[in-house]
Amino acid sequence: MAGDGGARVALVTGGAQGLGAAIARRLHSDGMAVVVADLNLDGARASAAGLGDLALGVEVDVTSDDSVRRLADEVARAFGRLDVLVNNAGIISRTPSADLDTAAWLRELDVNLGGAMRCSRASFELLRSGDYPAIINMASVGATLGMPLRLAYSSAKSGVLGLTRTLAAEWGAFGIRVNALAPGYIDTDMMRSGFDLGVLDEQALLARTPLHRLGSADEVAAAASFLASKDASFVTGIVLKVDGGVTIDGDFRPPGARP
Repeated sequence: MAGDGGARVALVTGGAQGLGAAIARRLHSDGMAVVVADLNLDGARASAAGLGDLALGVEVDVTSDDSVRRLADEVARAFGRLDVLVNNAGIISRTPSADLDTAAWLRELDVNLGGAMRCSRASFELLRSGDYPAIINMASVGATLGMPLRLAYSSAKSGVLGLTRTLAAEWGAFGIRVNALAPGYIDTDMMRSGFDLGVLDEQALLARTPLHRLGSADEVAAAASFLASKDASFVTGIVLKVDGGVTIDGDFRPPGARP
């Protein structure tokens, strides 16, 4: 049980692939037991199997209250505690705003923002008994930049920041820290789909990123590791950007004038 000196337990939603899988690997390597939850049950189980001992793959639909409650119950049955929740489950669509279907808009908000709310709410009782408990919400550069064709995604990720601040202010009294990670352009299948669809230009993106490269999933996972750790025990309500500086770049010199 919490406080008994056993392994801390982390729950990572959307953990079957991409950033979620990388975060699950990192937290497991940090010594935590990890529950990998995803709508793709086979993928969740495969991700968990790759971690070895003290890992469990389970199914969850973060848009369903009942499914999220069952997930929390399964974590409690399997490990009797929860110390870290990573709200990573998310989807993205790319559509001109004038053509955005209302059902698609609501679906994207419900997965990216509603899912984080449901999982946080369902995990509250377990987390309040955890060891330096933490919630990590996945935001995005889309919460800072205006991103054409991604109205629902950017709106949802902006909402994640409000969710993070509110829960941090309210749940700090219970010792629960709540922070957000805002990845930039990370080399994942989801991000590269933008290149494939022609809505992102890789060279233009790299030119506008001060570090002049894409980030890696492991770099995002390292930031999650810090926020989940005791080293961040007095850190709450922040947005930690892992974006290579893309959201602060004000360099509009012509390409030949840049280093």
